[in-house]
Amino acid sequence: MDTTSGMDSFGQTLRGLREGRLSQKALALRAATSQSYVSRVEAGEVTPTLGQAEHLMNCLGYRMRVRVESLPRRSDRGALVDQLVMSAEERMQSAAALHNAMAEMKAEVRATGDVDVMLPSKEPRGGSSS
Repeated sequence: MDTTSGMDSFGQTLRGLREGRLSQKALALRAATSQSYVSRVEAGEVTPTLGQAEHLMNCLGYRMRVRVESLPRRSDRGALVDQLVMSAEERMQSAAALHNAMAEMKAEVRATGDVDVMLPSKEPRGGSSS
């Protein structure tokens, strides 16, 4: 199952992979957590850390992969409009959240080495020479 909207839809993905195979209680037992935690994750009330999300997926028999993509350029008019609508505090919170997410992903990769991170390839500035 592929999701491109990040951790916001992780709970829906977890539920889709779990339903028909295991109950929330059985998954919680495998993951050494509570059924209420699994329920809150699936409902989107709780956002698990990258490590917790990977552990839940492993308990279901899946390997989680993380893909890193470039953010829209600042010159992207859509992104600019979105940022202009935000207050200064919201922009700071957004930047801090991005920084924290990147730091968490880097730490997880360093700690486990098990997370498959696909970094975008970059062509030289002049484009390809072929």
